[in-house]
Formats: sequence, structure tokens, C-alpha cells
Amino acid sequence: MSKKNSLSLFFIFAFCLTFLLGTWQYQRLNWKNNLINNIEKSVNKPFSFDEIEIYPELTSVILLDNYNISNKPIFIQSKTYNGNVGFHLYFPVYKDSSLMTVINAGWTKSDDQINIDKIFNRIDKKKNLNIYLRNFYKKKPYFTPLNNLKKNEWYYPAISDLEVYFLDKIKLDQYFVIAETSINNYFVNPKTLLRNSHLQYLLTWYLLSLTSLIMLVVSRRKKNG
Repeated sequence: MSKKNSLSLFFIFAFCLTFLLGTWQYQRLNWKNNLINNIEKSVNKPFSFDEIEIYPELTSVILLDNYNISNKPIFIQSKTYNGNVGFHLYFPVYKDSSLMTVINAGWTKSDDQINIDKIFNRIDKKKNLNIYLRNFYKKKPYFTPLNNLKKNEWYYPAISDLEVYFLDKIKLDQYFVIAETSINNYFVNPKTLLRNSHLQYLLTWYLLSLTSLIMLVVSRRKKNG
């Protein structure tokens, strides 16, 4: 195979790959827009543990139940925000001594001195808590380490690991994320972590795809010339 043919094949491969990645980002863009729309359309629906209905993910709700939050948080590590490495702080939520779920109080940098009691008191004393719902992970995310319960090292909220750690079965398939900056203004509001950068990625991949196509045409013309 000649050098020019090899170069043409390379540009064909690059065009196909970058076009497929751009299309994938287009699908992700629509998915993320739908999630954001769900938040905006479902503002502060009343939510009770006794309800049979489970709202869709990212529904914004107000928790009406008499609940108790244990001051025994876990720290989900290696979470980044604006280039800073930090963690999310999760508290277990109980009703009538039954573990219902966990609540994500927000993100903070790893090197910050966290006053856990201060955050806990803000949440525990707040009734009709304003939150939104997230589904527990069905499986471990790619490139994410396994949780190490013996060392109390956490990398994602796996429901099976949480049940072992808290010695109780979790009743809900969803966990809570605080949506009120009045409670967690010491943290970055978890709702702001739902950033939509897929349009930027989409344009980048499609631009690379167009560049590959132009280079292919140029190389073919040089070969025929």
C-alpha cells in the first residue's frame, strides 16, 4: 500500500470516528436538556416516604415527612469542580428508625476544614426540605475505583455498599440532593453540578470531522494530480 493510500485511509477513519463522536454528543446534548427541563418543570412537588409513586429522576420535591438525619456522613472522594478536587458529603436519612436513603449535602474542596456539625444542624433542623431526586447507580461507573468499606473510602454511592456500611436496608431506589443554597451555602450547590457542556464537545468533534474530510479531499486531489 502506497503512502498516499495510507494517508487517505487515515483521513477516512478520522472522519468516521469524529463524526460518530459528534453524533453521540448530539444525543447526549438532547438527554441533558431533557434532564434540565425536568428540574425546571417539576418545582417543589410534595413528596412523602409513604407514597407508592416514585418520581422520575431529577424531580424537584419538598420532603414533607418527619425524618431524622444521622450525623454519620460518608465522603465521596475524587469529585472535581472547576478544576478543583474535592468530595461530596452524604448523610443517612431515617424515618421511624428505618434507613430510607441518603442525602447529598454538596461539594467542597478536599483541603477545606469542614464543620460537619454545622452542616448537619442546618439540614436536621430544616423541615419541608427542598431537594431533588437522583437514581442510585445500577453499576460502577467506568474508571471509578471500588468503594473500600474497611478503610471508609468512597468513590460512588453504591446502594449495596451503603446498606452494608449503615447496617440497614435502604427503602428507596433514589437518593436526595439538597437544592437550597440557604442550607448548603458553605458548599457548591449540587444542582449547579449538572452542567451542559455537550454542545461544546459536539462542535469540537464535528469541526474535527470536517477538517478530516477536507484533508481527505486535498490528499486525493494531490494523488490524482
